[in-house]
Amino acid sequence: MIVSTCCSGNTIMTDNNSRDLPQLKTSVRVPERVLMRRVGEEHVLLNLDDETYYGLNPVGSRLIELAENGATLEQIIDRLFAEFEVGREQLEIDVRRIAADLIAAGLIEVGTPG
Repeated sequence: MIVSTCCSGNTIMTDNNSRDLPQLKTSVRVPERVLMRRVGEEHVLLNLDDETYYGLNPVGSRLIELAENGATLEQIIDRLFAEFEVGREQLEIDVRRIAADLIAAGLIEVGTPG
């Protein structure tokens, strides 16, 4: 699991629900309405639209850092694969699932890299 819990009653967790997952070529970025702050190895994010805050574990934090200025999921996976000891196939699944959750929460949005 890449992302752990959220505060104020909201949680983002990967699961096995059947939903459309973003493709590897999908570009994502953190929108301006989301404030991020690093706390140790983790991040706290605040979605200003609904005033909800979330906490990301170290791997989720790295994912959000890579998405901050725009990147494809494939680029994010390549970096995470180089940095963490994890199987590539499982990493791809996990990143696509958490990206879907982050998009649904308004913490990242589909956009253009850079």
